[in-house]
Amino acid sequence: MEQETTWQWRCDIEPDGTVVTLLGEIDMAGADHLRDVLRKAIAQATRVDVDLAQLTFIDSAVINTLVAAHKHAADLDVRLTLVNPTGHVRRVLAVTGILHTLGGTPSPPDPPA
Repeated sequence: MEQETTWQWRCDIEPDGTVVTLLGEIDMAGADHLRDVLRKAIAQATRVDVDLAQLTFIDSAVINTLVAAHKHAADLDVRLTLVNPTGHVRRVLAVTGILHTLGGTPSPPDPPA
């Protein structure tokens, strides 16, 4: 597991693709490093799933990074999909339309507070 100040990531190479698991909170300070992590995964696979189950915060810089990574993957004929978003991350991605655009399927809604 690699660690940044507020977030961590793990890349698991599987027979049918790579899973990039993101944990913690990513904001504009981590967006460039996230871009590098995703580009490396895209370069090594035909399918990349970005597992967001343990990601608790993203901002607009991260959304831009995810969209750019999706475009980069598509240009290389690699499928990049967001999976398992929850809480704040799911809401932000759903409201902005990014979840649907990047082929992700939303997790079940969080229970009311």
